[in-house]
Amino acid sequence: MNNNKKYALISVYDKKNLKKICETLTKYNIGLISTGSTRKEIKKNGFICDSVSNLTKFKEILEGRVKTLNHNIHASILYNRKKQSHISTFNKLKFPIIDFVIVNLYPFERIIEETTNLKKCIEMIDIGGPALLRSAAKNFESVTAINNIDDYENFIKNLEINKGKTSLLFRKKMAKKVFITTYSYDSVIANWFSNNSGINLNGYNAIKLKYGENQNQKSTFYHLLKDQSFFKSKIQGKELGYNNILDINSGLDCINEFSDPTCVIIKHNNPCGISSNKSINNAFKDALDSDKVSAFGGVVIINRIIDKKLANLISKNFFEIIISTNYTKDAKSIFKKKPKLILIETSKLSKNNKNEITSVIGGYLIQEKNKKKIIKKDLFCMTNKKVNTNILNDFVFALKVSKHVKSNAIVLVKNKKTIGIGAGQMSRIDSTKLAIMKAKSLNKKMDFVAASDAFFPFTDNIKLLIKNKCKGIVQPSGSINDHKIIKFADNNNLPLYFTKYRLFKH
Repeated sequence: MNNNKKYALISVYDKKNLKKICETLTKYNIGLISTGSTRKEIKKNGFICDSVSNLTKFKEILEGRVKTLNHNIHASILYNRKKQSHISTFNKLKFPIIDFVIVNLYPFERIIEETTNLKKCIEMIDIGGPALLRSAAKNFESVTAINNIDDYENFIKNLEINKGKTSLLFRKKMAKKVFITTYSYDSVIANWFSNNSGINLNGYNAIKLKYGENQNQKSTFYHLLKDQSFFKSKIQGKELGYNNILDINSGLDCINEFSDPTCVIIKHNNPCGISSNKSINNAFKDALDSDKVSAFGGVVIINRIIDKKLANLISKNFFEIIISTNYTKDAKSIFKKKPKLILIETSKLSKNNKNEITSVIGGYLIQEKNKKKIIKKDLFCMTNKKVNTNILNDFVFALKVSKHVKSNAIVLVKNKKTIGIGAGQMSRIDSTKLAIMKAKSLNKKMDFVAASDAFFPFTDNIKLLIKNKCKGIVQPSGSINDHKIIKFADNNNLPLYFTKYRLFKH
């Protein structure tokens, strides 16, 4: 064997376009080395190809599990071509120089989707392939690593431009792809071993959190590598925790319902105060005024830039997290005086999350995110008495809020401002009582509209609302008692509107 000749080690599961690659390599006098079925395919296409076992003097064993895990092969790929001690050591091996590694991996991800057969899945865990690729990628200054068929064309072009060699820039680019591929590949395998094969974490980055919902629970946050995470969007403040992320996510989901200047205040994963106003400063004041007690230590979400004046207003209160599209320099300076306060800028955060995933015993529940927009034309008057435009706007506002309040949800609104919220009660009447109690305890003037996340099954809720000067109700339809509710509202001269969409949030 010619010790100065360069060789390509080829070991591919997917043999598409293999002939074209071999034609180009042999054109530039690059020798071919391969294993098993790949070597058979190369020889079938009429090319001379030496076997790995012939060169290593070590036959494949364990039904092919061990064939390229050999010190001669990895020494040939990894030795530093510019370091004399490396060259001397390698020359003693009398082994061909491997300057090209063309490998694609066993399709583990596809196989685990097709079968639950444990043995088949395990056999599709590629060991030698990732090892070869990582060795070649590490030594990208001299070695070209190709791990994807889609890169064959660019590889051939680069060989032609450089007359049988590749450029350093190209090798570095391919090395980066290798490490992304092997990282993703290992993530899928690790996820499968964790019995999470129903959730594809391919392409996600894992960030360990201090703890989970409680201190005795371990927790990890996974985010897409291509997307900006909450962590990178954080401007200042203490370390983000599991509960922080849940609250931030709830707040962002809620604020996305509104285009007018709006402030949402979240406490324990529920909105406790929301207001829309022409002035963002007034929106914050009104949202805080909705329930000052609950807002203490909460999360404030603003869908406008926070300036010096608004920062001063916010800083007079204790909050854990402030979220805004952006901050002026003066605002940042004001918030810096509270170093533990978490500031997050949302302008670069991805809004492409399509699914919601919940872990349950024996598996996962996956559903599409509820992205149904609530608009006036989806509301239908069911009574003789109708409402004016202002109240209709409050209906829409109240439904938007109820969509993000834990069921059973009752939301009382006046002038696009919440005055009472009943959340997470086991019965709808209890949620109604809680919402009214909130409004009364905070000395709110009555004369409000009410929204429910699902239908009122009985008239008891409506009686209670009428007693406290409710000016109109909006709710989803669907109860067998809908006709009784409509009749009762008509008899009491109360406007009742239906929407065909339920807004449950469990």
